Amino acid sequence: MMDTEINNYLELMKDSLVKKEKTLIAILELTKTQEKFLNAEEFDGEAFDDLMSKKSILIEKINKLDEGFDLTYKRVADKIKAEPKVFKDKIEKLQMLIRNLVDKGVEIETTERRNQVKFDMKVSKGKDRIRNYNLNSNAVTKYYNNMSGNIASDTYFVDKKQ
Repeated sequence: MMDTEINNYLELMKDSLVKKEKTLIAILELTKTQEKFLNAEEFDGEAFDDLMSKKSILIEKINKLDEGFDLTYKRVADKIKAEPKVFKDKIEKLQMLIRNLVDKGVEIETTERRNQVKFDMKVSKGKDRIRNYNLNSNAVTKYYNNMSGNIASDTYFVDKKQ
């Protein structure tokens, strides 16, 4: 391969990393928006699901960018390794972009972990509400049955013996 061809491949790789960074920024923004939903008093499950769908699309885009980057790298890896000084500047730029991507990934992962904890708490509170509703509903049903004269027969006999 000629140096210009390799430089073109390196430029493609740089463009791929720049697109990935923009996509990661979009994912981070969606993740922060999810955090706002999780911090809200009333949980909007539909809007939260919508954000999850948008994030899934962006994650798929990142996977495709990664695949393209890997395929391009495999084409030029041997030549770059054989002559690293020739491509030093471009390689350093790629390394800098990759470090930025790793930092964005860590920030997303940290926010996702916080969101997961908050989400688990919301789900747990929801389960508690359902359990309390069921307990209260059963208690109210028993109360109304007792008040309307639908007393269970075993209770009647216990009361009669006294």
